[in-house]
Amino acid sequence: MKIAIIGAGLGGLACALECERLGIIPDVFERDESVGWPYVCIVHWLHVIHNSKGDLHNYLRDRFGLDLKPINRCTELIMRSQNKETKIKGDIGYIMRRGKHVDSVENQLYRTLKRTPVHFNRPADYKELSKKYDFVVVATGKETVAKELGVWKSIDMVHLRGGLAYGAFNPTSTTIYFNMKHVGQGLARLGPINSTQAIVGMCHIGDDELEIDRHYKDFLEIEDLEDLEFGYKFSIPMWTDGRVNKFQVDNVLLVGRSAGLTERFLGMGAIEALMSGTYAARAMIKGLDYSTLVKPLQDHVENISSFRKPFEGLDNDGLDRLISAIDTPVIKQLICNSGLNFVDFFGPIQRQINKVTNILSGKEIET
Repeated sequence: MKIAIIGAGLGGLACALECERLGIIPDVFERDESVGWPYVCIVHWLHVIHNSKGDLHNYLRDRFGLDLKPINRCTELIMRSQNKETKIKGDIGYIMRRGKHVDSVENQLYRTLKRTPVHFNRPADYKELSKKYDFVVVATGKETVAKELGVWKSIDMVHLRGGLAYGAFNPTSTTIYFNMKHVGQGLARLGPINSTQAIVGMCHIGDDELEIDRHYKDFLEIEDLEDLEFGYKFSIPMWTDGRVNKFQVDNVLLVGRSAGLTERFLGMGAIEALMSGTYAARAMIKGLDYSTLVKPLQDHVENISSFRKPFEGLDNDGLDRLISAIDTPVIKQLICNSGLNFVDFFGPIQRQINKVTNILSGKEIET
């Protein structure tokens, strides 16, 4: 069996590793000269988003053979709106490094490969590869192929602006900012890498790309971060968030963000990329139905994403009320210690509410 994987990100490398374990050595094509995003980044794996899985590190290790080391546990989550703040302390989740650093998740996966060749500096055309290989896995982190295949539905335009800041930080804490004056319907984060470095990023949705610099400047000023010393700042070109209606077309399989498996509320999708890459390998080699394996991941992503619609209806006063509501012992207990899988319990309910709202407002119904 011949398998080609386009993209040496989380989904592509997880797929290659599982192929190796199942006795097939794939070819991985990566357009960059090494694995990992070109900019420094950290991401948070929050237990509350994946409560059904328990401890995320142990779940990925035991169920998928992915023993990925975090740079820290996250023990404090701070949420700030214009006039309110809440601090949630406990076993929040893990802080993971992304990018080209030796300890990034991508490099951890890459070092685990034993025999798989990764062809760097090799852009690949899925149409040409599909003629030469039994299967082609698209793990580029882009929606381009899904659009060409006619299975992509665009929902939001997203822009990411950020920088590497120097200062004094709590390396086990992260702060999320909600404020219509700078991030609009998006959010901003201050995520420490260690006690002296942090990523200060802003995720903006649906605005003109030329306005992003102004929004980022406003964010730093309003949140009293303008005195931080920045090693550098970065601006990622706008991209489209959305979802697919098919995960496989003929012998082409879509994984990770290429399959729309990034949720549209907090912008997380690393866990789904790793799992979908592994599922793709199992489906191809064991003769399983890939769509059946990966559909629960999409359902979970859509359950999280469903909460964006009511969030978009809030102004800064509403965001203040939301943060105040979270800042109660009952809600904090639910987030940290209840074990309740409230995303997949309340998400389907919210999705139905969204459908009714769309019908009443005359908007297209999202399926």
